[in-house]
Amino acid sequence: MSPFLWNLVVDRLLTVTNDLGFSTFDYADDIVIIMQGKFAHTVREIMQNSLNVVAKWAEKEGLNISPHKTAMVPFTNKRKIEGLGPLKLHGKVLKMLDEVKCLEVTLDSRLNWNQHLQNIVRKTQTTFALVRHTCGRK
Repeated sequence: MSPFLWNLVVDRLLTVTNDLGFSTFDYADDIVIIMQGKFAHTVREIMQNSLNVVAKWAEKEGLNISPHKTAMVPFTNKRKIEGLGPLKLHGKVLKMLDEVKCLEVTLDSRLNWNQHLQNIVRKTQTTFALVRHTCGRK
């Protein structure tokens, strides 16, 4: 029943943010806001506005968004991104990460899948070693 109730609550946020032109998605208690644009300053302003909308919604609903669990990942091929940060939530600067894990998929800022594949290989090797240890070599 709990996920159903959460979906009822968060649906209002998705409706508000999507009506304002933000691409907002959620799964369980994770919310992702996707921005795109040509100019970093413009994208930064839009991102800050979307964070302000989410913070106001959360306050109105009696919820709290943790700034230390909130991050930004710029997906771009550019080496330097000037004018994209800093973003603030509740007066605290959000961290900018090179990668994020969403639904067990690791997305890095260049979208080249290397880190995700390394994670899969590491998990497979660990599982194989455990099975080999349990069952023996034969």
